[in-house]
Amino acid sequence: MPIATIADMQIVPEKFSQYVVDRTTALNTFVGSGIAAPDDLVEQLINGTPDGGRFIELPMYSALDGEEDVFGEDDVSIGGINTKAMRATLLMRQRAWGNSDLARVLGGSDPMGAVAQQIADWRNTREQKVYLSILKGILDPTKGALKCHINDISGGSDTAASISDTATLDTKQLLGDHASILGMVFLHSATYTYLQKKEMITRTPVFNPAGDTVEIPTYLGYRITIDDSMPVNTDGTYSKTTDSKVTAEKTYYTLESDGSYTAVESPVDENVSEYYELTKAGTAVYDTYFLGDNAFIRQDGTPQGFIGTETDRDKIGAKNYLINRWCQIIHPRGMSWVSNGVYTNPKHMYPANVDLAKPENWGLTVDHKKVPIACLRHKLG
Repeated sequence: MPIATIADMQIVPEKFSQYVVDRTTALNTFVGSGIAAPDDLVEQLINGTPDGGRFIELPMYSALDGEEDVFGEDDVSIGGINTKAMRATLLMRQRAWGNSDLARVLGGSDPMGAVAQQIADWRNTREQKVYLSILKGILDPTKGALKCHINDISGGSDTAASISDTATLDTKQLLGDHASILGMVFLHSATYTYLQKKEMITRTPVFNPAGDTVEIPTYLGYRITIDDSMPVNTDGTYSKTTDSKVTAEKTYYTLESDGSYTAVESPVDENVSEYYELTKAGTAVYDTYFLGDNAFIRQDGTPQGFIGTETDRDKIGAKNYLINRWCQIIHPRGMSWVSNGVYTNPKHMYPANVDLAKPENWGLTVDHKKVPIACLRHKLG
């Protein structure tokens, strides 16, 4: 039986890129929930970005101020409205696949669909890390621009450290009289199961046009999304590793500015001396996020000169290659990217996830209560 190769697929790069973009968008949890939404103006700005462009400026109006006049014989005073800009950074990412990798997924009747399916799923997993990196940066309890929106009860004693109705209400109160803009809770499956055991989940029957009954789970009125990519940290004992190079299958950690430890996604030998190891496990600490509609702008685009998909073939080596690149804006509304483009890897012209997670790269451009993002950091029982 002949082996399907990339050359056999007759991929049209422009159509393939759009196919992956469409499917990734359709599968995206944040988009499906309404937390992340496209923006036509942002699309125009991305597509108008010249070669070498790294940021876009999003115009916005400042809130009206001043006092009203009392009606009388004097002329009414005239106020104005000021404009300001919210800056967003482009995210430029890429990945290549070789024939040996793709051979595992090219056994169906629709090879192109199989490849696109795999890439879209993979990109969704990677995109989820983008959102979590941004949330980590803006919600850093020490330096984050939105540090006033995190309720950390994990240091409490016994049940005082666990998620509860009271702790959740305290979290939404961080937004004061704007708390109603929070409509959805993103939580780890372990947190969801804990709430189930405590009988704190409400299941509301909803009748669809077909006459079937569907139960929608909510927690204190918040729509629930269960996602095991939600951050989980362990408040155990850590110590600097003594490894001289990265050991396969071992988990390394970095010490954050707030004193917490984060698992290193892709450890490298040259940085191993800075890594920590968990020497004594403690209790898991979970981050549960409360978000509102349109909390993030999520927009794909194609800057001038940008090539999204390419294929190549090494005839001598009988190898096929598929290269996929994409450009996005994923930006929390009400925030501004304040970095001038100096990143962890000096060879990068665009931020990596580690840069998105740095609190010093983000600034607040509106009243904090208008940003529909909050976090409850807690334990389970």
